[in-house]
Amino acid sequence: MMNTTSVIRRRTRLSPAARREQLMQCAIDVFSKRGLGRAGHAEIAELAQVSVATVFNYFTTRDDLVDNMLTRIEAHFLNMAKHSFADPELSAKQAIHHYLSAFIDAAIAIPEYTHIWLEWSSSIRENSWPRYLNLLNESIECISVKLQPEIDTGEIESYLTTTELARSICNQGYMVLQLINQPSPMDKADILTFMDKYTCATLSLNKL
Repeated sequence: MMNTTSVIRRRTRLSPAARREQLMQCAIDVFSKRGLGRAGHAEIAELAQVSVATVFNYFTTRDDLVDNMLTRIEAHFLNMAKHSFADPELSAKQAIHHYLSAFIDAAIAIPEYTHIWLEWSSSIRENSWPRYLNLLNESIECISVKLQPEIDTGEIESYLTTTELARSICNQGYMVLQLINQPSPMDKADILTFMDKYTCATLSLNKL
């Protein structure tokens, strides 16, 4: 996945597909800094060093721009859950650990994605909130399918229902971002150790 820092910002001749990808990477950078309700075509054009008309050529309206940007964010976070919880080689507890590790990696390596996710998940806007709920529900369903067999056999014991447990796992991302962005940030190993302990303690699980 192309990092924002590697986006081509000088005026150069790109294929339509490459130009669209450049503009999308710039859009993610701008939206992560300016917010869902404020970023627009002009800021993206300035970052990409193209005309505003060029951005409109690829994303004809602001709604189109936001829709395409959120599609990228949706895919990123849903794929993260699927990669961990759909892996038949991992136990449910291993999948939880794998998911938390992947989230920490993403938050460190591509913070723009998690910044947008954080705002999106806490901003109840009529045009974007239902879409976030769909993403959350898909993630909860993906995790629940993995958890349920081990809850049924007693390998996982929790005071929470399967859905509640899956929802709580999804919400661990907020804690990860707090730990990464505090004044004295922790490194990945320390964050993951803490998150394993936190998950076990709060969800009444045995050691991950």
